[in-house]
Amino acid sequence: MSAKGRRDRKTLLYVAVLCTLLFVSSFIIGSYVAMKRPSGSFPAPPNAALGVVAVLLLNPLGPHSLILYAIAVLGFIHFKSWRVGKEIGRKSIPARDLDLQETLNRVAKEAGVENIELTVMDSSFPNAFVFKKGQKHLVAVTIRLLEMLDTDELESVLAHEVAHIRNKDRRVKIFGLIIGSNYFHLPFVLPLVKAIFRRREYLADETGTVLKGTPKPLISTLLKISEYMKSFSGSMDSYPSSISFSFISPAKSGLRKLLSSSPTIEDRIRNLMKLPL
Repeated sequence: MSAKGRRDRKTLLYVAVLCTLLFVSSFIIGSYVAMKRPSGSFPAPPNAALGVVAVLLLNPLGPHSLILYAIAVLGFIHFKSWRVGKEIGRKSIPARDLDLQETLNRVAKEAGVENIELTVMDSSFPNAFVFKKGQKHLVAVTIRLLEMLDTDELESVLAHEVAHIRNKDRRVKIFGLIIGSNYFHLPFVLPLVKAIFRRREYLADETGTVLKGTPKPLISTLLKISEYMKSFSGSMDSYPSSISFSFISPAKSGLRKLLSSSPTIEDRIRNLMKLPL
């Protein structure tokens, strides 16, 4: 895998399955609505292709409704970004470690990412996330994370966040939010959308490993955070993944794990252990 990024086959597979199921479901629902209409209220189309289009459009939550949901989701993201931007401004502190900014610049250059800046958040929970502000990407890390990790481990976290930018995961997030909000009533949609989000987290780990050259520092980082979380009783106030992918999210199990946007730390470590050390 190139450090410049690549198409991820698992993501493409999930998207293909999701789109196929949506098409079939829309066709079935549209056909049902067409059959329920009074005779003569729906003129027969001149050919089969137009018939398929007409049936899909008859679905009350068909593809045409994506436009409205896209507008709503983009409006939500714009508002949420404004709120998070204000919160970042309120909780950020000057980044005194210039070497860390230089490390971020070097990793970003290797990944082909421009306009990137480091910011430090005043939080007791060890976390990191990437946030887009205008044309600039902000990579935020918390004070607690800086205190816990050594230089090599911090670099692996920065590589993970840069990988999210390199892999264009913000676009994936927007796509998932639009599809999930439009077709939430279909039982297969949310699990597939969440599976796509989890896959992007695995891919960020894998791409970050390529940028770093080895998975060992990232594995060490995840182990440290896992141990810390066992005794942590505070608030995970480091901006959950409604508009971005957080480095660490709350642990979940059972059905909540299936509907989680992030894999567990244990699953991420197992995935990293499969990579060349």
